[in-house]
Amino acid sequence: LRMSAFTNAVEWIELINTISGLFLNLLLLYAIRRFSKPHLGAYKQLLTTFTTVDIFLVALHVLVHPRVMRAGYIHATVTDTIFDDVRITALYIGLQSVPFSLLAIHFLYRYWSVCKPLRMPLFSNKLFVLFLASLIAGAVVSWYFLCLLCSKGHDLTIAREVVASEYAVMYGKRIQNAWVLLDNWRDGKIDVTLFVVTCLMDVITVSSIVLTLSFAILTFYHISKSDKLSIQAHTLQRKLLIALCAQASIPTLFVYIPYLICINIPFLKIPGNFFHDTAAPVMTCFPLWDAVIIILLFSDFRRGLAGMMRKL
Repeated sequence: LRMSAFTNAVEWIELINTISGLFLNLLLLYAIRRFSKPHLGAYKQLLTTFTTVDIFLVALHVLVHPRVMRAGYIHATVTDTIFDDVRITALYIGLQSVPFSLLAIHFLYRYWSVCKPLRMPLFSNKLFVLFLASLIAGAVVSWYFLCLLCSKGHDLTIAREVVASEYAVMYGKRIQNAWVLLDNWRDGKIDVTLFVVTCLMDVITVSSIVLTLSFAILTFYHISKSDKLSIQAHTLQRKLLIALCAQASIPTLFVYIPYLICINIPFLKIPGNFFHDTAAPVMTCFPLWDAVIIILLFSDFRRGLAGMMRKL
């Protein structure tokens, strides 16, 4: 079986994004360690953590080679590994929540730095950091079990055969068991369990976006109204918040919105496979452009790297 020209193009885009994303995030990690100024404080550690997670997600994408597909009204996500195991696919999906959990923490950090500065030492407190880590892990586990719930109590033999055959036609390889399936309209009737799962996925996704947006709006408001900040501090806080908002827009545009579209259009019986066929390469844009945005918006990193390049 031969892949189509469209599929080949998608594979090449994905490869370019992956290599570029890995290189730029490694470069950014170096810039954070080499060129960060003291005024960043604990925010340096948050940036380091986020960039490290981006590198991990790029490597994970290469290892599991995920694909998002649609066959009829079936939404399907699969990973291509030697194990052919749905648990790997569920874990991959769960790990995509980590950047958004970190973004919420970033926005909380910015909000407290402006409105509740006395709470800032908490970010250096091991118990508080452990609490934040447990929230991140909880989000991963929630997504993991929601994905596994999709296949509980259902006979997915026919649906699995349909998507496995479709995958074989598109990619020239057959994967039988590693599918996370949302077969909402099996036999023409809505599946109540999958309806609830779809709604929960939507609620978690939208809630993450709303939470970060709320922190951003509140922080902008308090920066504009604060009379306790010096002109220099006001400018710095505003610049850091704008950079964080730009950074937050990248995973929202390249991960959450595409995934919202992909899990909902089959459920709503909206025709078209374009979003599913392009979902995997679009998601690889996230680590790439995330690094680009941070390098461009943080002048210390931009100037430091530019100076380093001029010396080569």
